This record gives sequence, structure tokens and C-alpha cells, in this order.
Amino acid sequence: MNNENKLIKINIEPFLNKINAYVFKFMDHSITGKLVEQNGDYLKIELKSGGVIVAHINSLISVWNIRAKQEVV
Repeated sequence: MNNENKLIKINIEPFLNKINAYVFKFMDHSITGKLVEQNGDYLKIELKSGGVIVAHINSLISVWNIRAKQEVV
């Protein structure tokens, strides 16, 4: 079995200024927050609580967009 480390490039632009869910290597659970900035290899995420997380992009395992719920009329 060939066990190689593979580098996967994530296109962060579609997630900027949107509420997303994130999984990082240094966290046990996913978090949600607004991706407010990408500065080089670092991401700045603003949490609903007002806190801010700055993390290296290599620590990002997964990111997905959370869409706002729409009301039924």
C-alpha cells in the first residue's frame, strides 16, 4: 500500500465574507463563523460570540458553506 502525503489546494475565495463551518486539526469539533480575511497562508474567522480565530491554512481539514434558512411564505 502506497501511503503518500498529498497536498490539496482549497480555493478559499467562495467562502470569504460568508458564514461557514470549519474543521481544523487542532479542534475536536467543527466550528462556525464568518471568514473575514485571508492573509497569505492565514485565515481570520470571526465567531458569533465576537471572538476571532486566526489559523494557518494547512491546519484546515474541511470547510463548507452554511446557507441561511429561508422563511416559508
